[in-house]
Amino acid sequence: MPLPRRTLLTSIAVGATTVALGTRAAQAQPSTASGTGTRTDPVIVASAPSGRMAFFPDMIKLADGRLLVGYRDSVSHIAQDGRILVVESSDDGRTWSTPRVAVDTAIDDRDPKLVQLRDGTILMNFFRTDWTGYPRNPATLVGTFVVRSTDGGATWSEPVQVGTAMSGPSKVIVGAYYAGHAATHGPILELPDGDLLVPLYGRLPEGGSGPATVVRSTDGGLTWPKEGEAFIGQTAGLDYQEPNLSILRDGTLLSILRTSRNIAYLSWSDDGGRSWSTPVDSGFPASSHHQLSLPGGSILFTYGDPSRKINTGRPTLGRILRHPERGIGDEKEILIYDAAIHGAPTFDQANPSSVAFTPDRYFTVTSDPYLKSIVGVYTDVTEYVGRP
Repeated sequence: MPLPRRTLLTSIAVGATTVALGTRAAQAQPSTASGTGTRTDPVIVASAPSGRMAFFPDMIKLADGRLLVGYRDSVSHIAQDGRILVVESSDDGRTWSTPRVAVDTAIDDRDPKLVQLRDGTILMNFFRTDWTGYPRNPATLVGTFVVRSTDGGATWSEPVQVGTAMSGPSKVIVGAYYAGHAATHGPILELPDGDLLVPLYGRLPEGGSGPATVVRSTDGGLTWPKEGEAFIGQTAGLDYQEPNLSILRDGTLLSILRTSRNIAYLSWSDDGGRSWSTPVDSGFPASSHHQLSLPGGSILFTYGDPSRKINTGRPTLGRILRHPERGIGDEKEILIYDAAIHGAPTFDQANPSSVAFTPDRYFTVTSDPYLKSIVGVYTDVTEYVGRP
């Protein structure tokens, strides 16, 4: 049955308390005296307080040069108390401010993603899960929301829910969740015409395999109506997860998707995200990835490696896609960080995010469950492609 690209229902408004960030605290010291942030001695971007952990970082470089990182703080990977904190750096990631609360509601707020629009507004998309009664009862994934800051991340607006065909009451149980939910794991993409796309994944209320979609906002992210949704894909027997978006050299959009096979799939759009090609198997194992567009049209692709070629965990790897219009090729990949240096191999890491200081120098953040911290590592283009 063909999937609908448009729907007519309006989004559901959900209220929450706006959280103002405190004044900038004294800078935390990096983990190394030099602040170089290596694979075995990373920069400590943010550490969780006693009894808590730090997960799922995302990072952007602001127009004023600061780095801003959002991440989830909670007692565990699955917990009702998840909240979103932010930290910032004014010295290219060598030192970081004390963590401050950005979003904190009565249920689990998780997986923040950041973008700064051309007008300076910062948007953060994230999703919420209600774990009441779990694991005896299925969890309810409430939906994806967007908050905004017009003062450089000092304060954040009330959350606005993203409209989607995936939202709605359901009695269908799929795994640990009720069907009828939408999550997010890719930052909002601003198009040349000012439209915004937020990537989603989840389940339709009637169940079935998990689709991936984008929802369009034409008013700067103030609203995200259902009728602005377009399906990237839905395939029987395969769940599409965690879509990320990039604009390529010729204006084509590329979405790289995690899947339930732990193999990345690729889809392209040549009409600004209104329609998408059928996702194709890249043959490349990757999960919880990030796509950073580089000058000249390349993409710094960082990801968790589920292939077990390094160990049984999910270390953070990276490669530069020099021809992303062709997909993921045979580019050299490098190990950026592996929390196994502090314990047993673990899947509870990765979720990387990167920025570029110059066309040749990068900084990637990821999580370390043993350090209970968000950590950062610097890399150089020559590590990926060699010296000319």
